[in-house]
Amino acid sequence: MRYCGSKARFMKDIAPILTKHLDGTNTFVDAFMGGANVISYIAYPKKIGIELNKYVFALWKEIWVNSRIGVTPERWIPETITRKQYDFIKNGYINNDDLLSLWYNDWEIGYVGTCCSFGGAWFNGYAAYNKKKKEDHIKEARNGLIKQINGFKYLASTTFKNMSYDEYDYPPNSVIYCDPPYADTKKYESDFDHIKFWNWVREMSSKGHYVYVSEYTAPSDFKCIWQKVKKDGMGSSRIGVSKTRIEKLFVYNGNICV
Repeated sequence: MRYCGSKARFMKDIAPILTKHLDGTNTFVDAFMGGANVISYIAYPKKIGIELNKYVFALWKEIWVNSRIGVTPERWIPETITRKQYDFIKNGYINNDDLLSLWYNDWEIGYVGTCCSFGGAWFNGYAAYNKKKKEDHIKEARNGLIKQINGFKYLASTTFKNMSYDEYDYPPNSVIYCDPPYADTKKYESDFDHIKFWNWVREMSSKGHYVYVSEYTAPSDFKCIWQKVKKDGMGSSRIGVSKTRIEKLFVYNGNICV
């Protein structure tokens, strides 16, 4: 799924790390599910995806329900979203217009807000057709999501939760993956308390959970266990020029998952 900060390109590298301590009795929890590119890749039956954005959550719930009743994604995911439709939904969302819910379901708003937006960033502007490169971004986003749904490992047994990462009562010895909004990067839908988050990771680690965090940087008492260079188009200093960043995976020092 097209989503800002997606880890899809890194899954072959980090999946073996994230699955190391899955033993069939514990649970894998994607605490910041977003586009579900991580949780859909993990081949494990006991999975939970937590998503705070109610519209993104509604999209994945719709995917789960339709999958359970045998409705293929090709039958219900819109084949196209026009700029006029996009602007109507975006303006309705921004202005908290009650009429929006009369025209569109929550999952449709979630789909348009992410998949049909530039860079997969929440209502970041219409992903228009690129005439120069002959790229139909709306069509590509739809096809990409359909491919992901069809390849979602253990979708039927995956549970989706609409809440904050720190509101869920995690099962004992959970393997918790965290891909929070990064510090000093493009802002997401809402502000994020990074200090609170890192304290929560320390607490969860001390309780015996296996906690992994994707970020560019971390406090000094965290250890980087994996890293890889990437181009960050959303962090470009000027149009057409991408910054090079180092994607990293951290654990709390002394954590049993090292």
